[in-house]
Amino acid sequence: DDLNLILTEANVHYAMGNIDKFKELLEFATEKDPKNAELQYNLGVIAADANDFDNAKKYYERAITLKPDYVDAYINLAVVILDPEVKIINEMNSLIDCNRASCLDDYNNLKIQKRELYVKAIPLIEKALEFNPNSLPLLKKMAEMLPAVERYDDEKKYKELIKSLEQ
Repeated sequence: DDLNLILTEANVHYAMGNIDKFKELLEFATEKDPKNAELQYNLGVIAADANDFDNAKKYYERAITLKPDYVDAYINLAVVILDPEVKIINEMNSLIDCNRASCLDDYNNLKIQKRELYVKAIPLIEKALEFNPNSLPLLKKMAEMLPAVERYDDEKKYKELIKSLEQ
C-alpha cells in the first residue's frame, strides 16, 4: 500500500522496458493518489507513446487540472494535438505542383485542417509560455503557427523576443 514502493517498482519495470507493467502500476498508484498530477502526466506520456492520443489528452488535461502550472503537460497536450501536422504539411507539399482544380480544393481543405490544429494548440503553448516565457522552442513554434491563424502582430512580437533571446 506504500505509494513510494509502488512508484519505485513501476520505475524499475520502466527501466527494464516492461511498459505494460509500468502502466499497470501507475494506474494502481493513481487509484491510491488520484490527485497526483505527476502520475496523470506519466500515464499521458505512456498513452502518447502508444499512439493512444485520446487517452493521452485525457491524462494531460487531468494533470493540468490538478496542477495548473504544469508546463510539460501543456506542452505534451499541444504535441498530441499537433501530431497530424507533419502528415498534413507533407500532403500539402505534394499538391503544390498540381494544376488541377481538385488539387487546389484538396490543398485548401488541408490548410483548414492545419489551421484548426493550430487554433487548438496555440492556447496551450501560450499557457506554457506564461510559466516558461523564455523557452526558445516554444517561442519558435508560436512564431511558426501564428501566421496560419492570421495573428501577424503576435508573430512579430514573438520573433522580436526570439531575436533578443538569441543574442
